[in-house]
Amino acid sequence: MSIRHSLAAFLLLAIPAYADAPKIVEDAPIIQDKAVKVDEGDVLGFLFRVPEDKRATFRTSYDRVASVADGLFIARALADRAKAEGLDKDALVQRRVRQAEEAVLADVYMEKVRDKLKDVKLEARAKELYQADPEAYRAPETFEIQHILVDLRGRTREQARERAQDLYKRITTGGEAFPLVAGRYSDDPMKTRNGGTYDPAPIEAFDPRWRAVIEKLEKGQVSEPVETDDGFHIFRLVERKPPEVPKFEAVKEKIMATELERLQKQRTEEVVQEIRSSPTVITNRDNVEALVIPVDEQKLLKLQEEAAKRLEQPKK
Repeated sequence: MSIRHSLAAFLLLAIPAYADAPKIVEDAPIIQDKAVKVDEGDVLGFLFRVPEDKRATFRTSYDRVASVADGLFIARALADRAKAEGLDKDALVQRRVRQAEEAVLADVYMEKVRDKLKDVKLEARAKELYQADPEAYRAPETFEIQHILVDLRGRTREQARERAQDLYKRITTGGEAFPLVAGRYSDDPMKTRNGGTYDPAPIEAFDPRWRAVIEKLEKGQVSEPVETDDGFHIFRLVERKPPEVPKFEAVKEKIMATELERLQKQRTEEVVQEIRSSPTVITNRDNVEALVIPVDEQKLLKLQEEAAKRLEQPKK
């Protein structure tokens, strides 16, 4: 089976959320060269480095998974070469390897600490926070717009202006629908994602050069072509929603997620503080100071000033 087919099969089987802890198939190789092998378990292990809420999405892309597998394969092959040359016997290298292992285990432990809080009931707390200050959750005024760009690639500015005016007339007097014109003729690179229609957003989220034009539009109104340094823009205001305080149900999940994040951060800091404040911890300041290379700060500052002056001097 080819690497591509092996990865494709892996992806189809791997779509469920990573949090479900899928079974590792040790003998399902993805890349192999003699004794150097990267399998499904290796890729799943690597995915612990990806934020939990992005792991499932990460695995929907063949290119991303293939890139991870390739990176693991190269690292493993290089590690084998290092061992063959005895580099793993060096005392400092062994310390680095141990530190890498400890960093992974520390991350796993802290993730377990945070996971214990996921079952905490937070709805009552969320409601309490909402009722204490509903204004804190006020949604800003939002604008939903449609956009057409006529850029300057392959056109003079005058040609771009004429094209923008033509598209404007097609919409305003020719009766053509804005989304259809945008889909066919707009040069906006976002067009492939949004078809020319942007999600509702506060005015601050839009390009600063657009804001004054957008704010003046009435619902359904189309702006005349607006000139900027990258071409000509045409806007249509789909909807303008005033600021409003949402009902609790609309923001409940967000408040609960924020509160969970706060509790997890608090618990993480408590664990670290517990370790640091152990009555049996001893810090040997003399040994720390012995590792510090003394520097004459005044002399260093003088050298930096002299170097800066030399850079300021004109070249002859």
